[in-house]
Amino acid sequence: MSTRGRGVPQQVMTNSFVISKLPTRTRYYQYEAISGSGKDMKNPRRRTEVFERLQNHTDPKLFTPRCIFDGAVIMYCPRELPLSGGDSQTFEVNMSNKPRTDGSAPTRGILQVYLKKVAADPIDFSGLQAFIDGKQTKQTPQILTAINVLQLIIRQAPNLKYPNNTRAFFTKDAGIQTLGGGLELWRGFFQSVRPTIGKVLVNIDVSTAVMFKQDSFQTAALAVLKQRDVRALELRPDSPQFRQLKNFFKGVSVTLVHRPGLKKIRGLVANAGNFEFENTTVKDYFKKAWSRPLNYPNIIGIQVGSKDRDEVIPAEMCAIAPDQRYTRKLPPEFSPMMVKFSSQKPHERLALISAGISNAITTDQRSALDYQNSPFLQDAGITVSPDPILVTGRVLPTPNIHYGNAAASRPVQPRNGSWNVINQIFHEPKGLSSWGILNYSRVNDQTINRFVNTLLNACKKLGMNVAPPAASQSCAGASSVVNDMRSLKNAVNSRIGKDPEMVLAILPTSSTDIYHAIKSFGDVIAGFPTQCVRENKIERANDQYCANLGMKINAKLGGVNSLPRSGALEKLMSAPFMIMGMYRPCLALETHWRLVHPAPGADVGHPAPGMINQPSVASLVYSFDRYAARYESMMSVQHPRQEKIDELRKLVYRAIFEFGERNRAAPIRIIFFRDGLSEGEYALTGQEEIEDITGAIDDIWRDKGIKGAKPEITFIVVGKRHHVRFFPRNTNDGDKSGNCPAGFVADQGVGNPAVRDFYLQSHGGLLGTSRPSHYITLRDDVYKHNTDDLQELAFTLCHSYARATRSVSIPAPVYYADIVCARGAFHFNPAMGFDAATISSHDDAFDLERWRKNFKDKHANLAKKMHFM
Repeated sequence: MSTRGRGVPQQVMTNSFVISKLPTRTRYYQYEAISGSGKDMKNPRRRTEVFERLQNHTDPKLFTPRCIFDGAVIMYCPRELPLSGGDSQTFEVNMSNKPRTDGSAPTRGILQVYLKKVAADPIDFSGLQAFIDGKQTKQTPQILTAINVLQLIIRQAPNLKYPNNTRAFFTKDAGIQTLGGGLELWRGFFQSVRPTIGKVLVNIDVSTAVMFKQDSFQTAALAVLKQRDVRALELRPDSPQFRQLKNFFKGVSVTLVHRPGLKKIRGLVANAGNFEFENTTVKDYFKKAWSRPLNYPNIIGIQVGSKDRDEVIPAEMCAIAPDQRYTRKLPPEFSPMMVKFSSQKPHERLALISAGISNAITTDQRSALDYQNSPFLQDAGITVSPDPILVTGRVLPTPNIHYGNAAASRPVQPRNGSWNVINQIFHEPKGLSSWGILNYSRVNDQTINRFVNTLLNACKKLGMNVAPPAASQSCAGASSVVNDMRSLKNAVNSRIGKDPEMVLAILPTSSTDIYHAIKSFGDVIAGFPTQCVRENKIERANDQYCANLGMKINAKLGGVNSLPRSGALEKLMSAPFMIMGMYRPCLALETHWRLVHPAPGADVGHPAPGMINQPSVASLVYSFDRYAARYESMMSVQHPRQEKIDELRKLVYRAIFEFGERNRAAPIRIIFFRDGLSEGEYALTGQEEIEDITGAIDDIWRDKGIKGAKPEITFIVVGKRHHVRFFPRNTNDGDKSGNCPAGFVADQGVGNPAVRDFYLQSHGGLLGTSRPSHYITLRDDVYKHNTDDLQELAFTLCHSYARATRSVSIPAPVYYADIVCARGAFHFNPAMGFDAATISSHDDAFDLERWRKNFKDKHANLAKKMHFM
């Protein structure tokens, strides 16, 4: 790795901080730690509280110096514990501050904890030191374990103090904003230990959590219902509002007004004050036993305790306990506030991170991260530098964008990651002679006609010959979509003698079901592209909006909008080549979210959390033209929550076969971009997928009797799920958003010593702090690890996304694969309920073959068309 490559050198700051000293003299022993009364507790925070109580109260002498708990089942101790059973011991941990009563049976609040020494070598950090010093080239399991222990040491103190998700903790002192609906936003800090050449870093980033607002239960319930009058809580059990509150508050902990205590809500009770038990009512009980007459006996109350020992508490006698994270899907109405709160300008983000390390921003006048006072860091002898490291990277040359006839028109030069199409025509415009409109909105004909005229003029300026729509009809809703589409198809055919080449649908603002039905019919049944637009866009459509729409339509019809050109791409073009994109497998409810918020060419989409009886959908796209501008797509169905793509060998075989059929030649080179494997998956999943690709090549060369050399393969993982950020040292070095300029690349200072990697910030900043993409090269036959060419190719492909006139954050084929993956729901038989939130708790409820039989591939008419745009 070197900074002496292409581009202009630029030094930047990062959100990474050096661990100045590793615990080279300390070894950690592993103990299996099992807690609970006959069963393990599911909540990691609760388990951590139990083990903290074990160390501080049950036997503090034994656990000095302090041990570290991973929140699951392993405790790491900086010395070998003298346990009563030799290598094991059972402890009774009193979670209450009340003294234990006499008797041999444990009282309530006492839990048993069993520790057993693990038969494994003690963990030391000599291997990690050799790894960062370059004396050890592979990231062995021992090194990964040492990194994990370091991570736990770093995170332990703040995670014991603040609400957290194990990787990040959250505190009001770092920033807070009320959302409404009983919720608020807190800022916090993510921490991750990362080895790099010569040092170990702590990557620290600002994170955001949705929290339950600490308030009276009564106030919180009214906020959820958007009501002010307490009588709105006089609800029947069968009312929608009662069910809404029951779902919202299930599992939430409350404190009690009339006595000390913490209870978890199991359900709600209507008319709680009049609830009868043991020959009395709740209101009479509170008046007599606690001298607390109820002001609102007719409103709801909460149900706590177990099914065997039920307890009803009136709403006015409890309050939402502090420090509770809201972990469900955020209601859509709050998304804009969430985005705004979590988006910070680069200099603001770095300032908050630095304050978290160095400044007294908390109420107890300590820094939030508190590295200086953490007993776990002190016991390990670890220190963390408060200064962010500096990295020298480069700003790559921007590729030229070619429109129209390349010989007759000057290429466009992007600036700050964007360009416009004024006075340009598409490189390969397509005509549209037969199409129609379905109107599911309340937009009137006059508005539609004005929009159509603006769209036709915009397309004409871009070189497209688009005829007026042959038919238009008003429609009802999702239940009529199939009949509507067939009716429009017949109307267009009778008018001009051929089926529609495209259908444009005008949708109401909220229309997921209509959108789903239209895409399913067009993609699977009819075989023509569909373009959906929302009514609020139609009403204020201008030339720019319609030009953007024209880009999507031209790509869907098989056209090419523009071509980015660079030296690295020219090298590929000297012989037949393919660029493939693959995205991690994706699932059910995730697909709907990602259709609206597309992420990064092969992909796998997974089901929503807890959903194990629905499959994942994997996707692959591949280029089939000389310029890597047009892509074909394919999908496969596989077991849920499985990162590796099961049928990759089959998909690659089919892609190479189809490429050969279209180009009358086999590819000489294949560049494969794979979305986001984690670092622990490089060696296993990455290598398995490379073997699948080479196996597919072997198969087709054998089956077709191909005599020529087999293609060279370059396999690159593209990661976005990381927290590394770059910050310009001064405002003159950044773009207008304050971020590093588009094309900034760093290939030293923050990379992993075990792999060839680099970070590329390929897009201009828009809102907040830009996230670079992390590229890891696992195999490179094509460029022979010429980092300059790999970086230039990746940056060039970030300019080829057909929907936009700006560079995007990941190469276009990876982006395309994600979009294809998210469309998986359209291809299942609706009776399967792929997009429904059905939850199963049994693995045997999943029948893969049944799902595959009820999955239909895209219609043959959509071949060579990027209908997914």
